[in-house]
Amino acid sequence: MNMIASIRSADARGSVFGRLQTLIGGRPASPDAARTEARQLISLAMADTWQADSLWGAADAFHAHFDFMMQTIEINGADDPNLRTLRTKCRFYLEQVEALCHSMSH
Repeated sequence: MNMIASIRSADARGSVFGRLQTLIGGRPASPDAARTEARQLISLAMADTWQADSLWGAADAFHAHFDFMMQTIEINGADDPNLRTLRTKCRFYLEQVEALCHSMSH
């Protein structure tokens, strides 16, 4: 089984992962509030799974890249060209967390 494969829920807009995708792609008014929301949403996603090292590693990598993305927005503004790469990395780790959460809940 490919643990990195993207798993899409039936209605991603209302899901925890859909909300995180929106948060990654948006231009937050408050980077601190965005960081807090991202941590809360990842915690919600992981709440019903057992704590595997790979899941925590993917979650930590997501948070590190998300925090760096928020710092970049604070320093350089939301139009910084490097944000595209950071958003891609955030989505990659988010998809890992999502795939691991789904595989552990079945």
